[in-house]
Amino acid sequence: MKKLFKIYSIVLAIFIVGCTENPLEDVEGSAWKKERNIISILVEGQIGTAAIEREFEDAKINIYAKIENIADISKVEIKDIELSYGSSTINSKGTTLDLTSGTSTISVVSGAGKTLEWEVSLLPFKSDLEGSWYVGDVRMYCDMFTWETWGWEKNESIFGYLPELGPEWDNEIIFTVEGADEKGNPFGAYEHTGGNDGLFGNFGDTAKSWNFNERFRKIPMGTGTWLRDFERNMVIITDENRVQHELELEVLADTGEVVLKSELPYLADQFNWTDTDWSYEELSHMSNPMWYVLTKERVLQTGNSITGLGVKDQVGDTVIDNDAKEITVTIEDNGADISMIALENLGISFGASANVSEGETLDFSTNNESTITVTSEIGESTTWTIKLQIDLDLSDVSIAGTWTINEIGVYSDLFTWETWGWEKNELLNNYLPSAGKELDNTITFVVEGVNGENPYGTFENNAGADSEYGDFVSDDTSWPETDFNSRFRKVPTESGTWELVGETVTIIDNEGAEFVLTLEVKTGTEIALTSEIEFLADLFSWDNTNYSYEETAHMSKKMWYNLSK
Repeated sequence: MKKLFKIYSIVLAIFIVGCTENPLEDVEGSAWKKERNIISILVEGQIGTAAIEREFEDAKINIYAKIENIADISKVEIKDIELSYGSSTINSKGTTLDLTSGTSTISVVSGAGKTLEWEVSLLPFKSDLEGSWYVGDVRMYCDMFTWETWGWEKNESIFGYLPELGPEWDNEIIFTVEGADEKGNPFGAYEHTGGNDGLFGNFGDTAKSWNFNERFRKIPMGTGTWLRDFERNMVIITDENRVQHELELEVLADTGEVVLKSELPYLADQFNWTDTDWSYEELSHMSNPMWYVLTKERVLQTGNSITGLGVKDQVGDTVIDNDAKEITVTIEDNGADISMIALENLGISFGASANVSEGETLDFSTNNESTITVTSEIGESTTWTIKLQIDLDLSDVSIAGTWTINEIGVYSDLFTWETWGWEKNELLNNYLPSAGKELDNTITFVVEGVNGENPYGTFENNAGADSEYGDFVSDDTSWPETDFNSRFRKVPTESGTWELVGETVTIIDNEGAEFVLTLEVKTGTEIALTSEIEFLADLFSWDNTNYSYEETAHMSKKMWYNLSK
């Protein structure tokens, strides 16, 4: 029985197979191999990746090349070609294409035997970088501890930190395409010129001894070569010393600009929290990355600032107040004619011009001030005030310095022309207690210069610990009048200016009021500022006489501030 079953099974299997198509026929044959695509192609002189497009039977390839670098346009060698699986072509690697007319054809045959004609066009290559560029900006990103809740970040122009970088604005950077490597990456000659002025910017500040050229000079000066690495999206510039500079490329299609970006060492762990100079820290430690913005048209500059100034016989540093547009310089006290002070150094915004030049003279004969007008490249002008100070030997200026108020006194003449008359000196606060608030004040005279032989400068009456000035008012309500501020306020409150002519000190307060006093020098550390007071003896009241009132209101003839250091 078992033997009959085996025979039956064998016969049945033969019958089934005989009635069925070969199940492996589609895999074993070539009918399924229908693809006729060109995946990639590289030909002689090609730059970049070929642009391959196919829509059904319409198949096109655009190849970009520096055509003048191809030896024979009728025999352009195929360096490499990759086809879809199972397809073939007679235009294999090592064969040539005739591109004399600008186009040629590659026939690709699928494994199933179907042919697709690919139209190959050779087009002149124009690199994103090729041509001449100007510096549109040089910027940096600063990560100011953003991992902390209080951290922040900044995107800043380095020109704003380092004025000596200014000459970079007119620099010209030229990329010339000369060919392509075996991967189709364009390469060529590179040149970075100093522009019309022939100067390169300095990534530093000479006055502060800052030098960041090694950190930020990522686009080298002079000549060299360049290579565009499409795969990594990098531009590699090799300078005259064979040093390579790798920069990431970004094309700004909307503006027609390109950005060349470089990573920097981020050194937050070296941040100096003691006496922090934020500009220095951002430049030196907290910046990463930095980048150049390159533009086809040179950017005209709007700056009309004075960045540096020096005069003949100058001592000390120049002080520049950009907000007030004021500059202060100090010269030796050598008797020089201040109407003809030679300008030895003048630094202004890049591209700007000034109405004076180095070697000319400035006239400081009016209030020890002169002016310089600076005009930007776009024609906007600003007038700067230059203030001249004389480096005086302050030991010769008896009023100079900060003084404490020892007393405010008053002299009263009580009919000394009569045989029975008398006189008296009294502390004013004994009559007017609220005047005592002035006694913790300090008075400062700062010398700024000399008009002829007359020193002048700034004045300040500094309110003391109580933050109050004396009030020349009586607290005795029985007096006919109690407010004597107009009579005794001979030294102004707050600040102003002063000039000493002989022994006469003239102080002008911030509101333009003038106070004239006499300087009495007692010792090297003690002086008095005195003032005459209107003497009103004819108003003396002989009825129910209040002598304190009369001495204050009518009989006082002179008052003084005794000051000491």
